[in-house]
Parts: sequence; C-alpha cells; structure tokens
Amino acid sequence: MAKPQHILQLNEEQRRSFVGSFDRVLSDIDGVLWTLEHDVPRVADGYAALERTGKQLTFVTNNSVRTVEQCVRRFAKIGMQVRPEQIWHPAQSIVNYLRGISFQGLIYIIASQPFKAVLREAGFQLLDGPNEFIEENYESLAKHIFDRQPVRAVVIDVDFNLTSPKLLRAHLYLRHPECLLIEGATDRLLPVSKGVNIIGPGSFASILVEASGREPITLGKPGRHLGELIVEHYRIEQPGRVLMVGDMLAQDVGFGRQCGFQTLLVLSGGCTREQLLAETDPRHIPDYFADSMADVAQILGEGPKSHV
Repeated sequence: MAKPQHILQLNEEQRRSFVGSFDRVLSDIDGVLWTLEHDVPRVADGYAALERTGKQLTFVTNNSVRTVEQCVRRFAKIGMQVRPEQIWHPAQSIVNYLRGISFQGLIYIIASQPFKAVLREAGFQLLDGPNEFIEENYESLAKHIFDRQPVRAVVIDVDFNLTSPKLLRAHLYLRHPECLLIEGATDRLLPVSKGVNIIGPGSFASILVEASGREPITLGKPGRHLGELIVEHYRIEQPGRVLMVGDMLAQDVGFGRQCGFQTLLVLSGGCTREQLLAETDPRHIPDYFADSMADVAQILGEGPKSHV
C-alpha cells in the first residue's frame, strides 16, 4: 500500500485533484479541534475554507461525556458556528439505531449521566447500577447482580464510576438469547495529554464481548453499524467522495476505510508522525495526513506558508 502523503507536499495538480475529490467531510472533534490542554491553532480557518468551497461538514465524535450542547458552545469559543444536527454523538446514534429497529423493552445501561439522559428523553426505559458500596462477600454481590428484570438490551459506554458488579450484572442479562449488546465509544486508550493515555471504554466493553460470546452492535467509531446509519442518513451513494478526518488510526482512519471513505489523519491529537509511519495495518493507514486542519486552509490558498 502506498505511503500516505502530507497534503502540503502535494503539487498544484495533486492539490486541485484532492480538493475536488470529495463533497462531504466527516470530522472527529477531540484531538482535531482541541485537546484537554488547548485549542488547536487556526483549525477554524480550515473548516471555514472547506465550507467556502461548498463542502458539507459533519462532526462524528466518540466523546459521550460532553453533550451536544456543550460541543456547540465549545465550537463557538473557537469561532465556529456548528448546529446540533451537524454533530453525531454516540448516545444519539444509539437512539437512532434503536428507533430504526423499533426497539421495545428494558435497557440495562453502563454510561455517564448525560448519556443516560439522552436515551431517557427519547422515551427509552433504563435500568442501571448498582451505584452503592457492596460488601465484599458473595451474598452481598448476589443481591445486587441477580434479578428477573426483562432486559432486552445492554448498552455500554464511558462510565467513570464503572464497577465489577455492573459488568457482572450486564453479563447475566446477556445470557438471554434476545438481549442485544450495544456499545458506544470503542477507544481502548484515550489520550489525555502528550504521551499520556488512559484506559478507554473499549477495553471494558471487550470484557463483555469475550464473556458473552456476542457480536456487539457498535455505534461509535469505527463501528460498521454507525457507518451504515450515516450513509443512510445522508444518502451517500458514492462513499469515495466523502473525506473522513481524525487524529486516531484505529478509530478514525479505520472507520473511514471500513466505510469506503477517503481519509485524512491530523497529527494534532492522539497520533504522532512516528506512530503513523510505523503503522503496518492497511486498514489504519490514511490516504493523506497533515499537521492540523490549519494546513487545509493553506492548500485552499488561505493562510501563511509553512514548511513540512
């Protein structure tokens, strides 16, 4: 497979070909527009330049801890006017999926409070917990994980208060052959600062996948079901004319490649140039890369010259 090209190293003909090769941009948020530590400089210029050339912008995030409304406010702080309907959030993606299959039934959920609120507001009945301290004996454990509730879906996403009893309880519900296993964010590691990662929700979800033997319905990147929802929603007939932008090889590039989209990796977040060049899995190698989305403004003739 050909090595990815830095967009600032494209010649004029290649730049025109690149810019003219896509109509819609799907972009990750964290690590692309901002990190926990800072806003990425001049990224708003890159997106503004894309919009001025007629590109349709959609943002696809795995970060369910921040609500859509909080995202909109954060965009505004860096000078971008983004509408709520332009943002694909894991909780809303799950709502869309459940509505699409006309789901009826009780959901056991392991997730943050804002995530749960989205599902409740959509009319779904939720069960969670245990949320209290459990004595360290099997009698106490049994009282908290065994019940006869008619759970027909287990949903797992980010839960900062995740406990062993919650996973044990979820696993027991999954013994029922009709109980669905649905996961939101799948990140196994989450970059929190330069060179520092913490364990992500995907590592915990994988415990349920392995223990239950179930194939999960994944509605966060790089999930196939999420891709199908997006393609159907926007009536995308030519996936190759969509550009997926992100800062993670497995989640963002992997998602784009699985969907048949073009891919652009930015080095402003969770992936370094060294990690990119060392990647050998063709599913995770992007078509293009850039230092940040500010480079997009430059190739569109808006912004200062820089050297790669």
